[in-house]
Amino acid sequence: MWQAALAFTLVPEGLSPVTFLLLGGLSALVLGAGKAGFAGGVGLLSVPLMIHACGGETKLALGIMLPLLIACDYVSIALWWRRWDWRNVRLLLGGMVVGVAAGWVTLYLFDELGAEAGKKVTNAALSFSIGLIALGFVGLQIFRSLRGELTPFRPSLLHGSLTGWGAGLTSTVSHAAGPIVTMYLLPQRLPKGRYVATTVLYYWIGNQVKLIPYYERKMLALPALAADLALVPAVVGGALLGFFLHNRVNEKVFRVIVHAMLGAVGLHLVVTAAPKLFG
Repeated sequence: MWQAALAFTLVPEGLSPVTFLLLGGLSALVLGAGKAGFAGGVGLLSVPLMIHACGGETKLALGIMLPLLIACDYVSIALWWRRWDWRNVRLLLGGMVVGVAAGWVTLYLFDELGAEAGKKVTNAALSFSIGLIALGFVGLQIFRSLRGELTPFRPSLLHGSLTGWGAGLTSTVSHAAGPIVTMYLLPQRLPKGRYVATTVLYYWIGNQVKLIPYYERKMLALPALAADLALVPAVVGGALLGFFLHNRVNEKVFRVIVHAMLGAVGLHLVVTAAPKLFG
């Protein structure tokens, strides 16, 4: 009983405690499950859930999510220790650092805009673009599969740098790098364990780099950190659940699930962003 009472006191002022704990807890659970290995694309759904939990306060939602992401990263990296493909991560890192810096500048410009409408249009344009890319990628993979073109893709430094830049930028401004990283890794047809472990290592590094711009932009203020204390159990539980489910899904089914979730997330981003851009 006292744990529930404590959780209610940690909810940021002005938010409905019940709504925040239900939607925020679900966001953390989905986030943990996705990052630990169960159809990673589903983790992107945690962002809109957290925004709804925060009453539409995007900056607060992003600030709450980063420590949760890092907590999940530490659980996940322990579960997937040294099973990753270091070459893939190495190719991504240089571009990722540049992308996070670009995201830092973008966050600064968001704050300088002042007008909430301008921020919404910028976020909507980013979400719409990512959604279209995700849908296009899924369509291309279905086309290749039907034609039997399943030769594994081997990325170059240029591929890795461009992907890292795009992932670093989108991750910094919206925690939405999942489709971009998936589009880079999935065509390589890595074993599912190595695929998940590689994403885990990349995000473990990338999310800690993001602490710098988030701290400078005052997105890690006390209300966000207090809310994290209430949600950490859900994200850790989600990570353990994702690892458990991952080990019980075969390679072929795993790829189908990842493609299906990526398509669902892409469609969600397009449908929700289009009215803000063209309405």
